[in-house]
Amino acid sequence: MSEQVKEAGREARADKLEEELRTLFGQVESLRQQVATIDATVMDLATVIETLEYIKEKGRDKTVLVPIGAGNFIRAKIVDTEHVVMGVGGRLSVEATIDEAKELINERIRALEQLRLDLRRKLEELNARIRELIREYQGSPAETA
Repeated sequence: MSEQVKEAGREARADKLEEELRTLFGQVESLRQQVATIDATVMDLATVIETLEYIKEKGRDKTVLVPIGAGNFIRAKIVDTEHVVMGVGGRLSVEATIDEAKELINERIRALEQLRLDLRRKLEELNARIRELIREYQGSPAETA
């Protein structure tokens, strides 16, 4: 086999490794964004639980600001500290006791934390594959191309 044919084969292999690395880096970035979104959602849900606990314990007759959109608020007085109307998806809302709402929110948090673990495992797998490809690429004599 001529040197030109061997060199062309090495260059083709290096190109293939580079393309796979680009794809893997894109997947890693996407998964990192998903994890960040999950982290933000879990923090928001934890804040909701804290707020519900405060309302149940100390909220009766407190005046609060209720957002009405575009950064505008109205003042309202809390009269029911036992119930909350919560979104359950698909623009559907239901009334629940605060304790029921907290339990449903905790279930969401648990599900999100499991999803975060699954995504982190996938990230570890992708990073391991990336390290493997980098080692393979660095061992390729066509890296000067």
